[in-house]
Amino acid sequence: MNEPSRSTDFSEPRGPAAALQRAADMLSLGAAWAAGICILMLTLLVLLDIFLAMLSGFIPSVPTSTGIGWEYSAYLMGSSFLLGSGMTLRAGLQLRVEVLLSAVGARMAHVFETLSAALGAAVTVSLTLWLSWFCYRTYNYGEVSQDSFTPLWIPQLVLAIGAAVLAFQMVARLISCIAGHPLNRTDLGAASAIE
Repeated sequence: MNEPSRSTDFSEPRGPAAALQRAADMLSLGAAWAAGICILMLTLLVLLDIFLAMLSGFIPSVPTSTGIGWEYSAYLMGSSFLLGSGMTLRAGLQLRVEVLLSAVGARMAHVFETLSAALGAAVTVSLTLWLSWFCYRTYNYGEVSQDSFTPLWIPQLVLAIGAAVLAFQMVARLISCIAGHPLNRTDLGAASAIE
């Protein structure tokens, strides 16, 4: 009697470390989409300011800009940078010094990866805590921007969320590195790494 064949594909990591990495990937992917929306809004805002500046040359009653273009461009640029950084890390598209890793053996490269992931986790978790505290303090004081009177805790909250996504991805990277799982998923990148 023939038994049904069972799948023996072990290419996909399993266990708690893999589950944590999948959760970090899902969160990073959602944040990357939000970063893309921020870039789109930034582009539209800049184009609107350019259009208003051109139109005001023909119709003097039209304002020369939106008045919030520079301010919101800064908010959107910072938000897109931090919201997209978790997926950039996971896709292996962050800036790295590959010369050192290629000069040493695989065992030593793994040690360097683990140390850099531990350092990155410490820095990004600290950044997340600091940005969260900063946002909370701004919210309590009721601080607003000078030009648009936007409550400053709103863009600061987006920055804190982006930092939290990056910190989660960095902690997942550290745990994946310790567990011996693959660290990068190049299929998640929107471009190829420049080497």
